[in-house]
Amino acid sequence: MKRLVLLAAMLLSLAGFAQAAEFSVPATVSQGHAFPVSVADAAPFEAVFSWRGEQFRVPATQEGALWKAELLLAMPMDAKGRHTVSLRVNGEKRDFSVTAASVPWPKSILKVAPKYVEPPREVQEQIARDAASSRKALASRTEKNWTLPLKKPVPGGVTSPFGGRRVFNGKPRAPHKGTDMRSPEGANVLAVADGTVLLAEPQYFGGNTVYIDHGQGVISTYAHLSAFDVSPGQSVRRGQVIGRSGSTGRVTGPHLHLGFLVQGVAVDAMPLFQDPPSLVGGPTRSIFDSAPKAKNRSSR
Repeated sequence: MKRLVLLAAMLLSLAGFAQAAEFSVPATVSQGHAFPVSVADAAPFEAVFSWRGEQFRVPATQEGALWKAELLLAMPMDAKGRHTVSLRVNGEKRDFSVTAASVPWPKSILKVAPKYVEPPREVQEQIARDAASSRKALASRTEKNWTLPLKKPVPGGVTSPFGGRRVFNGKPRAPHKGTDMRSPEGANVLAVADGTVLLAEPQYFGGNTVYIDHGQGVISTYAHLSAFDVSPGQSVRRGQVIGRSGSTGRVTGPHLHLGFLVQGVAVDAMPLFQDPPSLVGGPTRSIFDSAPKAKNRSSR
């Protein structure tokens, strides 16, 4: 009888523990946006998140009286319909449906040096090396080091928003997978969050480029720099100077190209700032065919 009472008490305790878990997953996420998902409970645990064919084991960390496991995920720019986030906690699996909300992406026309539209044969090897370096960096999966909101890397406004369909010298090219921010030549560029420098090198299109790993496949990139202040393998803190803005690579003038990738998917970093920079118009020799609707976006 005593054993039955103890077993019943144990089962009630476990049932109460399972019911105490709190899940946080948004029902709708805009195309090209990152979104945090989390689960919290009263005791230590490990959560397994599944999203777009990849699994992530996230040990919970203590936050006050609760333990919380958190992961940043990304809705691709071209995503449509419903997608499933699966969470496994304490042996229990829960599925959550997340709907992709469409975004009216802007379009921009730019004029650059012809060699950046149709690169000559002698630079193809460098372009291939750059692509290989970027792929290696984006494959990084380390422990969580990111926090929200992000730190603004430069104080200037947005000159070319994320996701714009771009036309260089009359030739359509891939969508803009970052955000161009106004910043004069030589101005300080700051890390958006704590992390480790994965890459700091000159690239053909991006010019002097830095990649910082913030954990869980979350990586920020900083392109067109005039100088580096960090090197690969170096740990950096949120707000630390990592380089100086410039006009190296494929550019129309000095600025910072900020990229933000989550598990290899490019997303708009602007919604992740406390006070997102405002759109201030295109840089020199840039004409927007249609005005970007910066505020007409579905919330995460």
